[in-house]
Amino acid sequence: MGRFKIVAVAALTCSLLGGCMQNHEAKVQTALLPPPTAMPVQHTGRLWVELGSATWENQCRTPKAQRMVCFDGVRRAAFGALERSLWTSFPEVGLRDGDALQAGDYLLTLDVTINALPPDAEGPGWSAVAAGGFRLSRDGKLLHEERLGSRSRAAFAYGGALGVGAGEVVDAFAAHVAQVLGAVAEERPLRAAPLPAVVAEVLTPAAEPTPVTAPAAAPAVEPAPAAAPAATVDPPVAAR
Repeated sequence: MGRFKIVAVAALTCSLLGGCMQNHEAKVQTALLPPPTAMPVQHTGRLWVELGSATWENQCRTPKAQRMVCFDGVRRAAFGALERSLWTSFPEVGLRDGDALQAGDYLLTLDVTINALPPDAEGPGWSAVAAGGFRLSRDGKLLHEERLGSRSRAAFAYGGALGVGAGEVVDAFAAHVAQVLGAVAEERPLRAAPLPAVVAEVLTPAAEPTPVTAPAAAPAVEPAPAAAPAATVDPPVAAR
């Protein structure tokens, strides 16, 4: 935490002095994530997401011999990616900000820190790396905990373009967390409610498939009649 505080103070001082224009701002850009491919468990409790103290909204780094680069919007991107990934498994996903937990609520605590990595054997460009972990609990009972790490493609120029790489690792974290949480068993499933029967009449049936007309067969070609044999002519009889 000490290093994070020093970096934050340096960034704030730079802003007040009007000298931050020389630094790079890398806005974290996440993608529209599809839901997990496997059928997730349907949970009955609301899920609160709590971003840990290590998940700063603006995370500034100064790699060796480079100007400072600031990853902007880490918390926003992390929660947005989780919300898009977890909606198929939980009835409600909310960002906790001092909200009281109710009995049966799930609590997901996530930490994400992002850094810039120079070109190496993985590729010719810079990449973004993420480190952190998550913890899932319910009513004070720890259900699952993991430490996480991820690295983006090594294909970015140093500077603002690294925001795309940061989005890749944030999305990777969210997709992994959604897959893990989607497999956590639900200990308090809802009982099936008895419902009356429904009488339904289909008013707009699907259009019948158009029959495919086979192409007309080409008329058969009559074989040409065989040529009549040539008539045999007797040779003339010589006069006596």
